[in-house]
Amino acid sequence: MVLRDIVPPASPQIRPTDPSTDERCRVWYDAHGRAIYRYLRFHLESADAADDLTADVFLRVLEAGHRYDPAKADARTWIFGIARNALRDHFRRLRVRRHVTVDALRDLAGDAPSPEERLLRAEEIAQLLAAVRTLGARDQELIALRYGSELPFAEIGRVLGLGEAAVRTRLWRALARLRAKLTEERS
Repeated sequence: MVLRDIVPPASPQIRPTDPSTDERCRVWYDAHGRAIYRYLRFHLESADAADDLTADVFLRVLEAGHRYDPAKADARTWIFGIARNALRDHFRRLRVRRHVTVDALRDLAGDAPSPEERLLRAEEIAQLLAAVRTLGARDQELIALRYGSELPFAEIGRVLGLGEAAVRTRLWRALARLRAKLTEERS
């Protein structure tokens, strides 16, 4: 998928941008589109919803590309900020955060060789996601950025406006709370 597939050129809702902004957005999509999708997919119940929201994020990037200031943040951090806002808007529109079923996460879970192993894996993922949902919003966000989008600590810090050490500490504490929840559920 390329940016031109996401944004039809004749759309009346999009104001014209200069060619340099269009090209920059194409480069950004190629460089960061997959990470944005994975981040959104971690939070959403279906791959289709993540696809739609990823398209929305890059439409916002295209529309706001002229406002990007490299002195304030690198492009990836700026785009993740847009993605976070789009995700908030999405949930605000829904007004109710739905539970994600394991079947809906087939694209995140790897296929195991046997049906028994697939069933065990699905149960483990369901337990893990249920435990993650019991954590606070900040903990969920940190886990999503680190493990859903595979961002390095420094980049998570830039996205959240924190120092790298603070991100490491908060993530370590969030994972400790997650381990405690999982241990408690297994007892």
